[in-house]
Amino acid sequence: MARRDRLTIVAQVADAPPAEAEALLRKHLRKQPRDFVALTALADVLAPQSRLGEIGHALATAAMTPRATVALIEYACAAAYALNEPEAALRIATKGTQLHAECAQIWQQLGKAEIATADAPSAAISLERAHELAPNDTAILAMLADADLSKGGFPLPDHYARLLLDIEPMVASHHVRLGTSQRFNDQLDEAEACFRRAIELDPNLPSAYAGLAETLESKGNSEAAATELSPIIETGSASFAVVSAWSRVQQRLGDLPAAIAAMERYLASNRGGLTHQCNILMRLGRAYEQAGRYDDAFRCWTQGNRAHQGRWNPDLQEEFVDRMIATLSRERLAELPRASPAPFTPVLVVGMYRSGTTLTEQILASHPDVVPAGESPAMPLAVKDLAQDAGPLERFPDTLGDVTKEQIERARNTYVSEMRQHTDTTNYLVDKLPMNYLNMGIASLVLPNVRVLHIVRDPLDTAISCYSQSFTSRMAFTADLEHLGRAITQERRVMDHWHEACDVPMLKIRYETLVNEPEDTLQGVLTFLGLQWDKAVLNFHTSKRVAATPSMDQVRKPLNTSAIGRAARFEAHIGPLRDAMNV
Repeated sequence: MARRDRLTIVAQVADAPPAEAEALLRKHLRKQPRDFVALTALADVLAPQSRLGEIGHALATAAMTPRATVALIEYACAAAYALNEPEAALRIATKGTQLHAECAQIWQQLGKAEIATADAPSAAISLERAHELAPNDTAILAMLADADLSKGGFPLPDHYARLLLDIEPMVASHHVRLGTSQRFNDQLDEAEACFRRAIELDPNLPSAYAGLAETLESKGNSEAAATELSPIIETGSASFAVVSAWSRVQQRLGDLPAAIAAMERYLASNRGGLTHQCNILMRLGRAYEQAGRYDDAFRCWTQGNRAHQGRWNPDLQEEFVDRMIATLSRERLAELPRASPAPFTPVLVVGMYRSGTTLTEQILASHPDVVPAGESPAMPLAVKDLAQDAGPLERFPDTLGDVTKEQIERARNTYVSEMRQHTDTTNYLVDKLPMNYLNMGIASLVLPNVRVLHIVRDPLDTAISCYSQSFTSRMAFTADLEHLGRAITQERRVMDHWHEACDVPMLKIRYETLVNEPEDTLQGVLTFLGLQWDKAVLNFHTSKRVAATPSMDQVRKPLNTSAIGRAARFEAHIGPLRDAMNV
């Protein structure tokens, strides 16, 4: 069809009432289904009526062609969300960035799709690109701030949240974003002030009440937190943030039925996107477990893990471990140069996720000579710099066998610079990113004065604890029992190698021994680190510090043995896990 004819039908309906325009455009598209101008015009009519899903297939097909316009791609993504198909939106937006690489709105669509499919780290990268292209677009800035809050690294960055407030200080949701980062970064008074300011600006903003309640609960005032949320919960249509906060507070108060009822109502209403539904499913499963409903708990976790399943390749992980072990053998490590010592004593707490790393850090943070740094990105950044310095990234880690003193020194400086945001003293600085277990060989070169605490826990209990938590897509192995088993096997394998090959002090701590014999175990830990005994480490649970990980609630309780043998409750379901670990 000639371009003039296509424009004719669009011009013909331009001033027509919506119903008449829709009928004419649908009739035209039955004859000319590849008239994308007319399809966009029909989307213009249907979008204000929230009916884009009716033409979702046609929009998706058109958006994947070389002729797709920015408007058509945006409509196709919106239709995919309307049909609850975030993966389709991701495919469409990815194609869109290839067609319109300099369009901020398309990169924004990609970031939105990555958030919707629970890949916040990738979303942050896409939204950074959108921000570069449209630096004054506050909608992009808001999404970028949200991605920062969701990508799983601590301390949470607050740069974009503050930038938003500089631009729009009277927008309540911007105060909520800053308050959220402050809450997780252990700035509870500042966080409370942010949430209260948000409520002043918008008394009907649910996320502000949820954030305030979470902050009050973190301060130890669960009753006040429940009071803030109760009127919203009673409406029966509470948002994800409110339901999430309410369930945590009620479990803390011991009212398990109230927590379960709110989560069940939320899921039954089918509100929220995939990420929010899966997060509530994981929480509900843990509540069911607490109530002794183990089959229901496991069912919830299996459903909740679907957001991340299939995103991790265990074969690639095993190949990487093979190459790391071969490259950094005991003999080769002994020959390679070392950086100068860090100006503080780095303490790396490593091990499988949910093995007790957060508990260990929280205990150590109670010592007056220890500064906690959380799950710092410092070592991965240092490793990345060293990998780029040493040779082509596609050959990493093979290139590590020939690193120079200068390259190692630069990586050391990267690590020190990143960690200096936590303290300028010469104290002990605890870096508890669990997956630094992959980096122990490099750490022995970059941080010659490092001390390593390797936390180990019963592998079946570790796996169940991982399977029952909401992680980011970067830890997608936690969403599949077979993958979990293989990941745990590789962690044990590579750590066995580092214990034998590295020349830095490493202490293995069994979680079960720590909780059964805390004083003797901790005396041994402090002696290993070179610290004086201090009874404060036995009272770690009284700290007001927020441990910004899935273990945040557990570390507010005294040491107990309730989590030992947890996997036995789910024996009927863990066959694939046992098979993967040969246990």
